[in-house]
Amino acid sequence: MRARKEDSIELWSQLSVLVAEVGTALDRRLSEDYELGLTDFLALRALANGDPSGTRMNELAQLLGLNQSSATRAVQRLESRSLAEKGAHATDRRGVVVRITDAGRDLAAEIGGLFRREVGMAFEVASMDNRTSSVVARLRYAPRLDR
Repeated sequence: MRARKEDSIELWSQLSVLVAEVGTALDRRLSEDYELGLTDFLALRALANGDPSGTRMNELAQLLGLNQSSATRAVQRLESRSLAEKGAHATDRRGVVVRITDAGRDLAAEIGGLFRREVGMAFEVASMDNRTSSVVARLRYAPRLDR
């Protein structure tokens, strides 16, 4: 029996290529236009969409798929630009949470539009590439998660 071209290994391979190529392009654009890395933007977005009273560092790390040390460094970079701030947890005096600032919220909204356009363009290019076309088609026709 011949394996289908779009088996799970093939799709995983295509997804890996797609994520690497799109991530590199987004990271470069964010760095050039905003002096911000992709991880920093994703942290900012997670904070903007999170609990207004703040997000614990370990929760933020999980949301970003990072270890706590990497999440801490991202937050430190955001703090240095006054885009986020650390504060005491409302009910756990030992706990520390991270909150987005108004400047951070504004920047996250501004970058969000750029991010959507860049990902859309990257998907257009990737849909023509044999290495990524199948996974792009599946992503396009999957149920929308942002509704």
